[in-house]
Amino acid sequence: MDVSLAVIVATKNRSDEIEQYALSSLERSVFRDFVCVVWDASDDERTRRIVESGKWTFSLEYFKAPRSGLTSQRNDAVEHVLKSFPHVAYLLFIDDDSELANDALQGLLQSFGDGAIWGVNIPHVAAIDGANDDKSFSLSSRSRIMTSYLHNRSTCPEAHGIDVEWLSGCSMAFRRNVFDELGLRFPEEFQRFGGYALGEDVALSYYLYTKMNKKLINSVLGTLCHHAAKGARLNIINMAASKWYNFHLLFDCIYDDVRGAERLWLRFKFKLFMIAAALKLLLRARSFDLTSMIKGVSKANAALREFRLSSNSYSLFKSK
Repeated sequence: MDVSLAVIVATKNRSDEIEQYALSSLERSVFRDFVCVVWDASDDERTRRIVESGKWTFSLEYFKAPRSGLTSQRNDAVEHVLKSFPHVAYLLFIDDDSELANDALQGLLQSFGDGAIWGVNIPHVAAIDGANDDKSFSLSSRSRIMTSYLHNRSTCPEAHGIDVEWLSGCSMAFRRNVFDELGLRFPEEFQRFGGYALGEDVALSYYLYTKMNKKLINSVLGTLCHHAAKGARLNIINMAASKWYNFHLLFDCIYDDVRGAERLWLRFKFKLFMIAAALKLLLRARSFDLTSMIKGVSKANAALREFRLSSNSYSLFKSK
């Protein structure tokens, strides 16, 4: 199959969402030169039945995931695409609850028309009553927290085409070269405290930007609406552990070569960032369960000590 774009959807137990949002929006896409690869770790066969129902008119493949976990599923799907689709030049990763505008894929390919671009983010719009809205919208409070730490520019609709420093996991695309030429992969260590692998999008794309000096931009055209599933990822202990563990690993990897006063300043900002992330977690969970948060941080610190004794942070992004 000679297609230029592979759309990868890693999913688990979200058959309603993938049908209503991801697949239905791909069905409406103006651009059709793509294949969608669904990598499913569900406990039942509902997602398979939806994918194989015959109602979709675009190229679509279903695979039962041999490993469960967002980063491992994405990495396994990448391996499949690299081996099975030699003409695919770009890989787009969306969530099962991501709804693409009908011109989003078209905008993605236009953006990659500039050979200097290695990664593209599809800008977000807000969801109101289940539909896209025309008002500009940054990537919620997470983006504002990230702005203070990673200095990323806003990813709102009127900011099409601007340079950015990291990409959003529910709408990020990379050149094939990221995975075959550079040999990068999503950091599977980031799913240590949960299959959702918090922050793997920032980790890979920001590593690509800072360490590989590759240019990332917002797409020149098209938007995406992320209908974040309610009630997901709200185990406070695991969420606190994941935030603390993953972002400490990211800090170690990105700022390993910074020394002196600059490193002290970065450390100070990083501590503020982690405090903000912890407060956001409690607000999202609608809880003031500080005991669970402390337990999560304690688990993360133990895991960090173990990782630093046996592994190098640069190994996080390399293919096995």
